[in-house]
Amino acid sequence: MNSRERLLRLFDKKEIDRVPIWLLFPYHRYGSYVDVYDIPCYRKVTDYIDIHCDTFDRRGYDTGFCYNANPDILRIQRTRREKETVFDERIVRYRDIEFTSFTARGPEGTRIKSMIEDASELERILEIPYFKPEPDLSAYFREKEELGDKGIMMLNLNDPLGPLYSIMSAEAFSLATVTQYKKLIEFTDEMYRRVLRFTEYVLENGLAEVFFIIGCEFAGPPLVSPEKFNEFSARYVKGIVDLIREFGRKSIVHYHGNLLEILEGIKYINPDGLHTIEAPPIGNCTIAKAREDLGDMVLIGNLQYDDLAHCEQGEIREMVRSAMEEGKSGRFILSPTAGPYEEYIDENMVNNYLTMIDAGIEFGKC
Repeated sequence: MNSRERLLRLFDKKEIDRVPIWLLFPYHRYGSYVDVYDIPCYRKVTDYIDIHCDTFDRRGYDTGFCYNANPDILRIQRTRREKETVFDERIVRYRDIEFTSFTARGPEGTRIKSMIEDASELERILEIPYFKPEPDLSAYFREKEELGDKGIMMLNLNDPLGPLYSIMSAEAFSLATVTQYKKLIEFTDEMYRRVLRFTEYVLENGLAEVFFIIGCEFAGPPLVSPEKFNEFSARYVKGIVDLIREFGRKSIVHYHGNLLEILEGIKYINPDGLHTIEAPPIGNCTIAKAREDLGDMVLIGNLQYDDLAHCEQGEIREMVRSAMEEGKSGRFILSPTAGPYEEYIDENMVNNYLTMIDAGIEFGKC
């Protein structure tokens, strides 16, 4: 059974030969990760992936500033120096409206400033005339043909909290959920309308087989009380998931961290899959507990990236065995919690990736 067939059958609740193994390595270049197919230290792993693993070929598109493709919005990235301090700046400007974020590195350490430090500033973003993002999608179909039967095509999709995540610090957002609740909701309501318009655009143009939805972890505990998760995330993401399902496509919600308190919200959203389930001490939810609450949803996880980097091969093998034991109680995909973001990995990490794959095949037979 090839990777494409295995993944499609898994989502369609049909019999498969073994549990799929997804290392989060994209087949085509993807900006959030290093270009693993062109970096020598990854060669053994990518060769193994092509033979033994299952690929979601992940990609994203430029949707403008806060899902606004207005051509008069300027987006500038620059580096400047003040004495011994170096500022890496990101500037967004529309006429007399300007937002700036920076990371400053100098003798006194590192300082970070977000674009938005007070929720009242969000009104200025909504004053910018809105243009629906309609990026060129033609490369998708060429890349789908190049991928062939090695996997299925995946599209990143920021939910309404995604734009906030990139312009507002977690601390400021958390405080605003208490002190400026109405301002936040007005902004996320508008982002929801924009996300739906963009999602309709890509769906109507034949994309994609699976949507990877990012953003809802920004509204989870401890940043936001579990009671507010539905208001700030679940009600929006459910609408997006329902739209994707209307077009016969699949959805995976991405969530790092403390999942236990918001399992009810994830169940309400009802995506086809959930990535990643993190057990203590990193998170607070086991695969078994997620299965108990979410039923036969496709669960994806859950080897920690740091464990792949630092543990011994015997430890990785045992982690895979344990994950499979829990995961095979329903539909499951073996996966790490993070993708390849380092330009260099050492031989130990290479061998741990290979061990994860070998153990996944051994313990994942259906």
